[in-house]
Amino acid sequence: MGATLRQATDFSAEDALDLVDEAAQQVEAWKSRSGSGIPRVPPGLGNAQERVSALGAGLEALARVTALDGLENRPHADLGEMLERLASSRTVVANLPRVRELEAQFQEAGIASTLAENTPSELAIRTVEYAWLRRVLDDLEFDDRRLSAFDSEGHSRHRDEFAEADRHHLESTPQRVHRLTAEAIINTMNFHREETALVKKEAAKKRRHLSVRQLFAQAPHVLTALRPCWTMSPVLAAEMIPLNRQLFDVVIFDEASQIPPAEAIGSLARASQAVIAGDSRQLPPTSFFGRDSASDDDDDDDVVALTADIESLLDASAALLRDKMLQWHYRSRDDRLIAFSNSYIYGGSLTAFPGAIVDSPISHCLVPFRPITGVTGTRSNPDEVEKVVDLVLEHAHTTPKETLGVIAFGQHHADNIENALMRRLGDLNDSSLDEFFSETNEERFFVKNIERVQGDERDVIILSVGYHKDANGNLPYRFGPILQEGGERRLNVAVTRARSRVTLVSSFSHRDMDPGRSSAKGAELLRQYLEYAASGGTELGAEVSDVPLNPFELSIKEGLERRGIPVTAQYGVSGYRIDFACAHPGEPGRMVLAVEADGASYHSSHTARDRDRLRQQVLEGKGWRFHRIWSTSWFRDREAELDKAEEAWRQAVAASDDGASPAPNPGERQGPSTALRPASPQRGPSPGVPPKGSPGYNSIDDYSLGQLVQVASWIESDTLLRTEDD
Repeated sequence: MGATLRQATDFSAEDALDLVDEAAQQVEAWKSRSGSGIPRVPPGLGNAQERVSALGAGLEALARVTALDGLENRPHADLGEMLERLASSRTVVANLPRVRELEAQFQEAGIASTLAENTPSELAIRTVEYAWLRRVLDDLEFDDRRLSAFDSEGHSRHRDEFAEADRHHLESTPQRVHRLTAEAIINTMNFHREETALVKKEAAKKRRHLSVRQLFAQAPHVLTALRPCWTMSPVLAAEMIPLNRQLFDVVIFDEASQIPPAEAIGSLARASQAVIAGDSRQLPPTSFFGRDSASDDDDDDDVVALTADIESLLDASAALLRDKMLQWHYRSRDDRLIAFSNSYIYGGSLTAFPGAIVDSPISHCLVPFRPITGVTGTRSNPDEVEKVVDLVLEHAHTTPKETLGVIAFGQHHADNIENALMRRLGDLNDSSLDEFFSETNEERFFVKNIERVQGDERDVIILSVGYHKDANGNLPYRFGPILQEGGERRLNVAVTRARSRVTLVSSFSHRDMDPGRSSAKGAELLRQYLEYAASGGTELGAEVSDVPLNPFELSIKEGLERRGIPVTAQYGVSGYRIDFACAHPGEPGRMVLAVEADGASYHSSHTARDRDRLRQQVLEGKGWRFHRIWSTSWFRDREAELDKAEEAWRQAVAASDDGASPAPNPGERQGPSTALRPASPQRGPSPGVPPKGSPGYNSIDDYSLGQLVQVASWIESDTLLRTEDD
């Protein structure tokens, strides 16, 4: 610096001051580093240089592993912070070599852009996963012609052909059975000629016939051939049929939960096999006709039930026979009608199908409370009686084509309803109601006690509780049969009698019932059903949970929504759920199209009949139109599949607006099909064989074998069966 000062010729005073300041700063810097202000070599310089060299070597190694360039040029503070983060994430460091290897492979494959710093990690993962799965699918289609050649329209056509062939098979089965039965009759009559003669003789009589038991004893083979199936009560079977296990191959008991074992023994002894069908969660055998029904008139909690439960044939056989549960439920046209029992009684094991109308088929009519005077006890609320009569008459006037039944929780209440209805009908004197209340109707109107309705069903059911609060507003827990052992089974029967709608009428709500007051299962189930009905069939508590969608189903739902289609995924509440229910655009409460995919529910079906015919048939019978999306076609071209789904939805909307129905309701009773009942072939012209008595033809010996064959062929050309005597 001194040499510079001496040589400068144009050095100003300001420059000199700047140099002095700089020199002072350097002096301070030396002092801060050496402590004494005298420049000297630090004692630990050599060790520091070794550590710096080691750090450099470590950074070079780290750079090779992590591909982090320029580590040696980073500020010491930034470098230290980065190294601390790496040290605290040893798993990341351990995976970095593999990450760099993959990065190199991505570079080579031309997809390194997915790893750009501005690409979200989730998007990068999904992009790579999609590319991989797309390649897997391409390879599968290349290796398996069934996938590469899959044609959704052709597959749907084959499915429709199978469904039609299956229907034809079932419809033609009765004809095959009739033919086999006729052949068995002819063979039996040919073999047992004496029995045949006896039966014909008895049939020709006008009086003094043999009893059925006597005829069975003398002509068992012909009788069982003529009538292979006999229907009667167990008691009649023991009276009419001789004790012979060889007479019948199998005996079938229906409603076995209501048959006492003692009554079934006679029938069991008359067949070599038994099929016992029943529901252990419905009414057991009862002593209904063994009690004095007048006891129900007493307001005594100990004698409110008309029946006493006893062991059934179903109970007795449960430990001896293997069982098979029939899970499909057909009666209810809306799954919400069976959802309560399915959830609380059957543990969700039933499969029921949702209806196409969003409006609930279940309603609760709450009769306002007022102190009731002039009646004995709290078994039948007169206000509720009048409300039920109002509902019955309203139904008869507005929807007379729908059958109706009233179920009362007590016999006394049922009698009051029936008497009040008769009085009201007498006052109205309206002849237009005669047809609806006619006793000759196939499903006539009824008012019954809760214990007498098993086996009944109607389009619409009115449930009337009858029991009510006392004059002080307190609710006595006197619910008749509901409080007895098996009360929950009685309620289960009552709430499952309707095909289309249920109206529950009561003068108290579920909020008036204390869950802890009674230990009776029936009382608690009544409280829960009151809550369920009040919610319009939507409130099942924790008994029902939402069904999650898989990625395939999510992609379909998103695609339908993108097309502006109002869609509800996993529509339904009991067992079977429609994958996607599409609503009318102007009426969200009206579902018009069921879109089903070949996903988990499709593949879980055990048979092709279930998968490809019955499910669609049941849904169409409940008012749905149906469209199928095949997963292979969806993965190949989802926009094309969305175009088809959208077109199906628009057609369904248009058909719904026109009031067209896709199919008759399966609940409607229809006559048997006659399409597959061709008339027996008529004989053609008789062969040119001279009749008996013609010249030269006085006996059968006068005919040649060819002529006899001609006559026999002509006789049998009508395909009718004949005995040897004929």
